[in-house]
Amino acid sequence: MIHQHILAAPRPGLSEAEFQDYWRFVHALKFARKIPQIRKYKVNSKIDIPGQIRKIEYSGIAEIWLDNEEAQAASIKTPEFLDGALHDEPNWAASWQTIGLDTDAHETMGDDPSDGEFPEYKIMLFHKKKRDMSVENFQKLYLNDYVKMIQAANIPNLVRILNCLSKERLYEGGGAPPFDAVTHLSANSMLELKSMVASPELQAFLDPEHGGLSEWWGVVTMTVRSEWVLGPEARPYPLN
Repeated sequence: MIHQHILAAPRPGLSEAEFQDYWRFVHALKFARKIPQIRKYKVNSKIDIPGQIRKIEYSGIAEIWLDNEEAQAASIKTPEFLDGALHDEPNWAASWQTIGLDTDAHETMGDDPSDGEFPEYKIMLFHKKKRDMSVENFQKLYLNDYVKMIQAANIPNLVRILNCLSKERLYEGGGAPPFDAVTHLSANSMLELKSMVASPELQAFLDPEHGGLSEWWGVVTMTVRSEWVLGPEARPYPLN
């Protein structure tokens, strides 16, 4: 399954509050969730939590689950996408700034604490590998050594670790995705997330050179409130 991350920013003239309101309660509900190939869909709204060394300058991240590349290709040909989500995009998002990243997700610890009514609170770390490190070596170190370091760090209030690696096809033909991995570290509440981010145990992982995967500029973060639009159970496809 493809676990897609889509980073979005407000269109010019739209305030942060207006962006969040339109994205969560109009675009997501009225347009995006109607694309039939989307199996699950989450809206991650930025929340301002102190202690982040390098915050990525976006306002939210959509998480979308699709079965495979064929379903993904079909999704952007549907009227729900072309006449719905895509047509609506200029109303709320700066489309020229949008970043999409297709990943393979690895559940390392715990389960998603959210459900249809209760949100997930998490910090997301976006990793860019060292320039002289091979993709194969980065992925091996990330899924083994780096993950073990997180588990051994005893980060307070940490209830879930999700590790997402960029799809290997994004590197074909000398290509390079915008990020090489995304780490999700979740807590049970905003208060617990604030405490987790402030802790020295987590602060160590906000240093891009911690773990030997990235150079000094290679890790940026966003703290979010994560809410299901479709889920947590995957919607059947094709739709009945």
